[in-house]
Amino acid sequence: MLRRAHNSMPLAAGPAGAAPQWVQLLPAGTFTGLDGAGPYHNDDPQAVIAATLDAASGVDLPIDYDHQLLWARENGQPALAAGWFKDFEVREGSVWGRVDWTQAAAARIAAREYRYLSPVFLFDPAGRIIRVEHAGLTNVPNLEMQALASRLHNNGGEMKPEQYAALLVSLGLSADTKPDALVANAKTIGDRLKEADVTLAAMSKRLGLPDGSTLRTIENAVDVAMTAVAETAQVLGEAGPVPPARLAACAKALVAKQGQATAGLDPTKHVPMEQFQAVASRLKALEDSQATEKATTAVEAAMQAGKVIPSTKEWAMAYASRDPAGFAAYVAAMPSIVKPGQEGPSGQPPAADGQLGDVDLAVCSRMGLDPEEFKKHRQQEGA
Repeated sequence: MLRRAHNSMPLAAGPAGAAPQWVQLLPAGTFTGLDGAGPYHNDDPQAVIAATLDAASGVDLPIDYDHQLLWARENGQPALAAGWFKDFEVREGSVWGRVDWTQAAAARIAAREYRYLSPVFLFDPAGRIIRVEHAGLTNVPNLEMQALASRLHNNGGEMKPEQYAALLVSLGLSADTKPDALVANAKTIGDRLKEADVTLAAMSKRLGLPDGSTLRTIENAVDVAMTAVAETAQVLGEAGPVPPARLAACAKALVAKQGQATAGLDPTKHVPMEQFQAVASRLKALEDSQATEKATTAVEAAMQAGKVIPSTKEWAMAYASRDPAGFAAYVAAMPSIVKPGQEGPSGQPPAADGQLGDVDLAVCSRMGLDPEEFKKHRQQEGA
């Protein structure tokens, strides 16, 4: 960033006190103002003259009174010319300019109403002088350097004092910060912003985000990643913040442990759980079918032997299915209560409606059943 400054040089009077034709604009080498501003470096005066002529584009550079060219926009006063630079040359490393003075300015210089010339020049952050812009007659030698925003090769506009003050506030700098310090601070901020851009680009890449992702997008992705890390740490039995290296070590150890647990497994001796459950379900269905078939065979045999009557078949089926051995023992101990092939006993009259006969009572006695409950069961079946 280029900056504008102005310094004051004494005017060397011409013959008989006349205004000098040639005036010194810039001293040779490195110099500072009486107020300590600078240092400024005029290490290539010929390049300064070339840049000055190039920026002027064939127009003579003006000399005004008291730098009114800088303040015309502020105070609204006209910026009258005191003279015009017609030529430049280098003398022992310093820059000189040949001036065509106005009659009024020449008279004021001859009358010693103005005694100093203050050139306005541009310089870079290192203090290296770029070019001369114009000059002003002044009676205050070495005015305090004012770091106004340069026109940056016709980039337009000058920074107002209040704007400069606002810039200092926005950067957190004190109101008395010198231009050089402001330049250094701005450079530091710029360097940090570049580093931040590089860091954000690297984070975006590691998070799988597209180039140019905003800071908010990166923050959201980091939050998601941190949540996943916390959940993984909890699964691995790690409490509190876990460094990535520790998390990776725990995960590696867990994988190794699982590998050891499955190292000796024979695939021919193990099947997937889903397949095992399907086979077990089919096996149970087969066993249930076989148990029903055996119970049916046992009950029918008992009925043929006259030890189970039709009215107790349902009970007998349940008993034979639940406890085949117990049912077999019961049948073995049970006497025939009806002749084989008959549905009820012979030689005795049937029991009255709703009452139990001798056979029914014998069955209840042998089976340990409550006669009343047995009678209710008979009635429900419509016997």
